[in-house]
Amino acid sequence: MGVRDERRAQRDRLVLRVAGELFWSQGYAATTIPQIAAKAEVAVGTVAKVGSKDALFLRTWEEGSTEISLHLIGEAAAGSTVTERVWAYFGQLVEAAISMPQMLRDYLVAYLRAAEHEENIARLEQVLDALTGLFPGDRRPDSPTRLAVWTLWLSYSGLVLGLASNTSTAERTRGLMRAIVETQCAPFEQGENK
Repeated sequence: MGVRDERRAQRDRLVLRVAGELFWSQGYAATTIPQIAAKAEVAVGTVAKVGSKDALFLRTWEEGSTEISLHLIGEAAAGSTVTERVWAYFGQLVEAAISMPQMLRDYLVAYLRAAEHEENIARLEQVLDALTGLFPGDRRPDSPTRLAVWTLWLSYSGLVLGLASNTSTAERTRGLMRAIVETQCAPFEQGENK
């Protein structure tokens, strides 16, 4: 990578870091491209080259969520049963989702407006691969383990939509996710304890 490319990459990282800080501290709606530019000490056009407001929000949210998820899954691996390990991860995700309904709504709106999701799909695969490691046994893409992981992820995603759209309560979301985790993990508990 040349000097110019390295400077551009550093500038892009700075813009993304600042955008993420502003989105998290004041929310999506209150954050503007000029604010990001001012705080990063770059021109508005420079921020625009890195991405639109939606693109910056999605990228900072998705990259941050992936990093947090991988960290939480690493910590969850210390649980003694499959259910404990999986709930240690999803329980924290549910609590985070409950604590920020407006940010969830903003993320979902930005996600639906975006045309491209390849980078996020690759990040999701990384998280699902790590989550699969909390289960004993077969980790092939067509295995019962992978099916359980996908079921858990899709269930969580549906419950988050319920929170974001105000069609579910925090208590109901917690209870449903816990029941889904217990149901999906039960067959693996039996296999792990043999």
